[in-house]
Amino acid sequence: MLEKKSEVIDLVKLTGYYQLPGAIPQSVDFEDLFDKSFMRKYTNYRSFEKFLRGGRFHITSQQDFEDLPEEQMDKHVAKTTRFSSWGEMIDFATDIYAWKQDKKNHRDKS
Repeated sequence: MLEKKSEVIDLVKLTGYYQLPGAIPQSVDFEDLFDKSFMRKYTNYRSFEKFLRGGRFHITSQQDFEDLPEEQMDKHVAKTTRFSSWGEMIDFATDIYAWKQDKKNHRDKS
């Protein structure tokens, strides 16, 4: 049985990096960076996978995602989120994620 390309997105694990001040960059899964809370609050979607589907992006690998023209992502972001560009969206999500990680690390040390 053949799968539709849009269904493949669920199987692809996308990652990026974040960096706390004075620390080395850390790998982060996009499902953690763009969690349901973030997606519901700042976008018209409930998950990052649905966000990609909504943009009709056919992502079957990390490389497919990295090869997406940023202009296409910017247009989709501007239409369907509270952000004006992909860079603004990912920077904001990364700041929130880094803050949560820093808060968690301080809590674990006490």
